[in-house]
Amino acid sequence: MKIKTGLIGVCLLANSALFADSTTITDALKNGKINGEFFLYAEQSDISGSDDEGYGSGSFNLGFTTDSLYGFTLDVGSRANHAFWEIDGSEYTQSDKAILHTANIAYSHPHLDVVLGRQRLNLVWAEDFHEALVGIVKAFPYTTITVGYTQRIATADGDQPLRGFTKIGDSGAFVADLKYEGIEFLALNPYIYYADDVAAWAGAKADYDGNFGDFKIGGTLHYAISNEDNASDGSFLQVEARGTFGGVNAFLGFLKNDKDGGAGSIGALGDLDIFEDGEEIFEEIDAQTFYLGANGSWNRFKFSGVFGSTEYEGGKMRELDLAIGYDLTNNLNLSAVFVNGNGEGDNDYNKLSAEVVYSF
Repeated sequence: MKIKTGLIGVCLLANSALFADSTTITDALKNGKINGEFFLYAEQSDISGSDDEGYGSGSFNLGFTTDSLYGFTLDVGSRANHAFWEIDGSEYTQSDKAILHTANIAYSHPHLDVVLGRQRLNLVWAEDFHEALVGIVKAFPYTTITVGYTQRIATADGDQPLRGFTKIGDSGAFVADLKYEGIEFLALNPYIYYADDVAAWAGAKADYDGNFGDFKIGGTLHYAISNEDNASDGSFLQVEARGTFGGVNAFLGFLKNDKDGGAGSIGALGDLDIFEDGEEIFEEIDAQTFYLGANGSWNRFKFSGVFGSTEYEGGKMRELDLAIGYDLTNNLNLSAVFVNGNGEGDNDYNKLSAEVVYSF
């Protein structure tokens, strides 16, 4: 659960269709678009029975996308992060001070999009930045087919240390993802992932979101299984009901992984952003989570809250997340998040974080 302007879900090839075609390379460069972000972030945790932890950091992101030239675009982007202070000097460890997280060439056609290079993915289990080749087939009515290969993954966000590109297994990972929206209010999304010497996992997600006057009612049913090469096989189940009225969205859900293998490696390339932390969902064997929450907006304010309780083999964890955001201008956003974790040892804590983001 995160409120931030800098981490908006982005379609793989959204930037390739933003501009009209240029006719020369010079025009494509001159008509390109620059985007950027200044990001100030701070967090502090009060941990029961242990020393406090926390840090403050600054981040600058800069990107450039050329105009389209005969359907082709070039996209580059980089982020630099720096810690200004740390409570004990060890909380903010990053592999790189700056990352070229985006560097790709894309081709867009009415029936096919292709991106080659460093790019941000937004699939069911593949998020963050990847070195990948991705194709999106749009030739069939109401259907989007995504196929791709990714060999390395990186994290390059403003609110955490940078993690440079690292290999995915020995040979990378392949993905095939299909989304069908030909039935009113219903979206069906089966998928398959395969990483040599790691695992193969497959699943399907169904989302229903219907309008009934002033009410919106929806739900999600999501199930995935993994066939692990070097560990016990795993599985993951999500069931969620939700509704919207008067601009407030409420939801109630249940998550469960396998009693022997947990979620396996299903969450290796991505995660569910239900909780601010919520690490036990994927890391613990036989984890079962009930959660409920709400979010909405009023004028320039945004707010959200979620509470969840996770029981797993050998323990229990409760987490409460409360967040508020305010758009000071169209480009300047302020937000704060409070997290209460109630578990054992280091899992019993209070954390407060705040951020200021200016984007252009």
